[in-house]
Amino acid sequence: MKRIRFYVAMIAARSSVILLKLLGRNASHFPGVVALKICPQVLGYLEMPDKFVAITGTNGKTTTTNMIVDFLEAKNVSIVSNTSGSNIEGGIITSLLTSTSFFGKNKKDIAVFEVDEKITPYIFPYIQPDYLVVTNLYRDSYKRNAHVGYIVDILEQTIPKKSHLILNGDDVLASNLRKDNKRSTFSIAPQEFEEEIKDSIIQDAPYCPVCGDVLVYDFKRYHHIGVVHCNKCGYKTPEITYELKEITDTHLLLIEDGKSYEYKNKIRNITDNYNKLAAIAVLREIGYTHKEIADSFDKEAVKVVESRYDESLVNGKRIVSVLAKDQNPVANSRVYDFVRKQDDWGSMTIIFMNEDSTHSTEFGEVENTSWHYESDFEYLNDPRIKKIYCMGNRVLDFKTRLVLAGINPDIITLLEPADTIDIPFDTDSVVMLHDLTNLTHVKKFRAILESEAAK
Repeated sequence: MKRIRFYVAMIAARSSVILLKLLGRNASHFPGVVALKICPQVLGYLEMPDKFVAITGTNGKTTTTNMIVDFLEAKNVSIVSNTSGSNIEGGIITSLLTSTSFFGKNKKDIAVFEVDEKITPYIFPYIQPDYLVVTNLYRDSYKRNAHVGYIVDILEQTIPKKSHLILNGDDVLASNLRKDNKRSTFSIAPQEFEEEIKDSIIQDAPYCPVCGDVLVYDFKRYHHIGVVHCNKCGYKTPEITYELKEITDTHLLLIEDGKSYEYKNKIRNITDNYNKLAAIAVLREIGYTHKEIADSFDKEAVKVVESRYDESLVNGKRIVSVLAKDQNPVANSRVYDFVRKQDDWGSMTIIFMNEDSTHSTEFGEVENTSWHYESDFEYLNDPRIKKIYCMGNRVLDFKTRLVLAGINPDIITLLEPADTIDIPFDTDSVVMLHDLTNLTHVKKFRAILESEAAK
């Protein structure tokens, strides 16, 4: 009977894929949802490739996944992934529909899936990753993930014993997951150009994970990321498998087993380099040489997704769009920190367009705006920032938080939600801080700004 339900689920789900394509719609997760409704155990019937890599964590999942997939595709590896779909149960099932026969037989060499942390209890009982990357663990949207301790508990309970963990060794929370599992770690050594950031509002790991005493941060990169030790029990940052020893504008120096390997580089942003290092660690663990990986990176076969970061220069004017996830305080803080450190951007206009508000159309939806008060808006209290525009339904909330951060209210302009934008390009740079839900607007506004700069 269960097998019959599976066949019915396949007919319905695959038919919905065809229908959505005829309607010009993206089949990212709906076919998988259809299959689940008919056969809740559908994942147990869909055959996986011999090798399965999963990427989870609070931030950086999509970028890291795309880097790995770009590399493997450049190597002509037969791969199934959810880079164009969602990272929840329905999206993963939809992706597997493309890699299996009608009867669920696998047709690919490797699977690389981005997996939402909270969905792991519904995924890992059926499909267990050979390699599991945890990019980092922070508190996220209250609506979705509550507190980071809640997510740590979920992962601790759901990570399979067979999975080889590839963990951020600089993250106290991530690096202590499932201590009995085989593991590799990646880390970025303190850099000459770095200043410690000890004033991050969010501090999620002040205590030793072994004895509970106060942790000593020998180097605090930001939040709870850094080098630590405990005076009471001797706990310290774990031994590192893959370490970025040096980051410059032109190269990365990576250390593995005491040997040095050089990669070309274009950006010193620590966040991007954590994602790149995680991707390198995965590719090394599944058997590729540093030369193969470096050659692919150097040829730009692997690059940061433009929906995350895009920069262009028109007549000497800089136009930048950066993903600043709505309701994610750590992601926003890291973006604000990045913006304030760009010494060559000159005078700046900031456009906040990263609100993901639905309260005007979905009256039963409850929004928690307290994430504003855990985001380090103070980092934007910079004399080079001449103008700030706030867009969306929550503009007064944004303005209130900006003023409380010490920013002059006279430079803040509130805009109603709109399909067009009329902002004079009278600073050296315009920086758009956006969410994944409004990429269409970002493209429109970028075109308008580029046209204005070209005059």
